[in-house]
Amino acid sequence: MVEVKKPRIGFCGLGAMGGGMARHLVSQGFDVVGYDVYPPSVDKFVAAGGKPGKSPADAAIDVEYFIIMVVNSAQTDSVLYDKNDAGISAVEILPAKSTVILCSTTPPDYAKKLRERLRSDIRLLDCPVSGGTIRAANGTLSIFSSGTDEDLDHAHIVLDTIADPLYRIPGGLGMGSVAKMCHQHQAVTNIIMASEIMGLSSVVGLDSQVVYDQIMESTGATWMFGNRVPHMLTNDWATVHSALAIIMKDADIVTSYAKNARIPLPLGNIAEQLYITGTSKGLAKEDDSGLVRLYLPSDKPGLVGDLRGNGQKEVGKEGITIQTVIDILTGFNLAAVAECVHYAERAGMNLYQFRDIIAKGAGNSAIFEIVKPYEAGWTLAKTPEAREIREKLVSIIVPLKPHSLLTRTRKLDLPRHRHWVSHCQWLLLLFSSFILKKFSIIIYIITYSSWLTR
Repeated sequence: MVEVKKPRIGFCGLGAMGGGMARHLVSQGFDVVGYDVYPPSVDKFVAAGGKPGKSPADAAIDVEYFIIMVVNSAQTDSVLYDKNDAGISAVEILPAKSTVILCSTTPPDYAKKLRERLRSDIRLLDCPVSGGTIRAANGTLSIFSSGTDEDLDHAHIVLDTIADPLYRIPGGLGMGSVAKMCHQHQAVTNIIMASEIMGLSSVVGLDSQVVYDQIMESTGATWMFGNRVPHMLTNDWATVHSALAIIMKDADIVTSYAKNARIPLPLGNIAEQLYITGTSKGLAKEDDSGLVRLYLPSDKPGLVGDLRGNGQKEVGKEGITIQTVIDILTGFNLAAVAECVHYAERAGMNLYQFRDIIAKGAGNSAIFEIVKPYEAGWTLAKTPEAREIREKLVSIIVPLKPHSLLTRTRKLDLPRHRHWVSHCQWLLLLFSSFILKKFSIIIYIITYSSWLTR
């Protein structure tokens, strides 16, 4: 049998994710020319059998596919339109009928705007990815592909090599970014909540390893909790698995879209502000699990790791137990799922396809699997788990001390919106945060729990 020669690929962006993708393509027999602004990344790619490009334009010569895996839309523009030393840009040198595959996480409208500027004889696909460095390296990323059916079919040989699962998102160019954005709502909120929960449990003195182990076997478990907390347990912030700057960029995309579309997003907005806080403290280039230090005493930044194996498995300070922590996290996950599904529905996603995206992605949580929020007519008010967790959360208020505030506010005639709170509630949240000092999402969930199922 005659072996079919695989197409030549240009690849720009050889960082933690892109490098793994490019090296995997090389291992599968593709002729790949790679470029990155950071020479060590290029060296690693070349060591794996790839060919180096001196510029994006150099990587675009005689290619059938041109993959862009950079941080944002500004860098994508730079890859395509910046000229090399000879005064030529990648977009000028790309062959006719070649396909640009945009894998960067960009705002949903970016791909459509790029289509308007791009040469008409070049195909364009919007294919953001999710899944982390390990899955990038072994070709099992979740890829949310969108574009014309003809262009998607043409690029299948490449996309199928780097993706498992490979989603084809209906609705045309840009809907891949919509799907990624909606999924990232869960990532954005779950990452910061992992820090808050481990911060709270450590401040009250609970054994951090036991807290982690029990949460991962409970209704409070999330993929992000299981992925980020092990770094906290070893106080390893210097090894950057995923930089804070990356998730902050995603948070900005999530909240900006919500604002423009008039979609209420209280949890997403709080999370973004906490990422901004971390960035203001110089943590942007560190691993995002290092955000846990925002919730620890300034003289004990390694407290989570220090309490690993301390034997305090039952009750911590203020009467807070591991079950208390699990209940708080379960309540948060339930509210986050409700907010996320409402967001995805408003953004035009098919909820049954979105269920599969969450279930197989980094945004998954135990509570998502339990309550099935994608089913027609689902609301928190109809969810038995919501009523149960509400009662637990209200009882938690006593050891956390702001119960007198909540007792008074529950008498107010507040709006009974399904997924958001009123300005009055936000004022109360602000006041409550001064009582609990640091745990902004936790106090939101505890206060919000009184209205979860009304």
